[in-house]
Amino acid sequence: MHATFNRLGATLGANGLLILFVIISLFPVYLMFITSLKSQAELIQNVFALPRNPKWGNYPLVLIERSYYRAVINSLMLAGTVTIITIVLSCLAAYAFAVYDFVGRQLLFVLVLVGLMVSEVSILIPVYMLLKSWNLLNSFVGLVLPQIALGLSFGIFLMTTFFLQVPKDLVDAARLDGCTDLQLLMRVMVPVSIPAIGALAVIEFLWTWNSFFFPLVIATRQDLMPLSVAIIDFMGRFTFNYELVATTCVIMFVPILILYVLTQRSFRRGVTMGAVK
Repeated sequence: MHATFNRLGATLGANGLLILFVIISLFPVYLMFITSLKSQAELIQNVFALPRNPKWGNYPLVLIERSYYRAVINSLMLAGTVTIITIVLSCLAAYAFAVYDFVGRQLLFVLVLVGLMVSEVSILIPVYMLLKSWNLLNSFVGLVLPQIALGLSFGIFLMTTFFLQVPKDLVDAARLDGCTDLQLLMRVMVPVSIPAIGALAVIEFLWTWNSFFFPLVIATRQDLMPLSVAIIDFMGRFTFNYELVATTCVIMFVPILILYVLTQRSFRRGVTMGAVK
């Protein structure tokens, strides 16, 4: 009897703690959403209260009247392009690390891992000067290249971890059947690593979608700015339009939420398998 009560108490305590964490995690989302539906005066009166007259017009105001739909398209194009190219390059590099035993392999892989410790801010000025010398400032290519470079270290590390899990006998059998490297990669390695590719796609898309510093410095043209940079239009030196900033944040949040809902099973499998390895 005591053991049953102890188990019940432990379960209730654990569930209560998880519910508390969920509430704490969702509270900023709640605050952001209700702020996007308020007027400036109503927001000043009570930050936490529900809006008395929800201003759904803030969304068409931001997207259509302020032409932020262009920034949304720019963000989608940037994040989608970076994600696809990063996945392709990561799979190619990971295949070499997982299948071939070449001279300097371990050292080269360590150098790839060192890239995980490089922060975006620390290389901002050198990358800016490099892109300037290549005449790539204020260009889509100039926005894409730094994001790919930043994401490759993690992508190569993740995909190498999964490719190493492919049984050696399976690779040898494919070789005996006459598979080329490209066929071995596409028909053997990639199909068994779909969860990892899904996890990498979600993570890379999220990183690029939320990227701020490089797009801020590289793209000064309004027609090239992604949503993460265009939002600063509502942040003046003496004024701060909180409700329109919150509206833009909600617009930024929705695609990420949809992407995660659609790929959550693959994302969980990919992250968990990588952690176990």
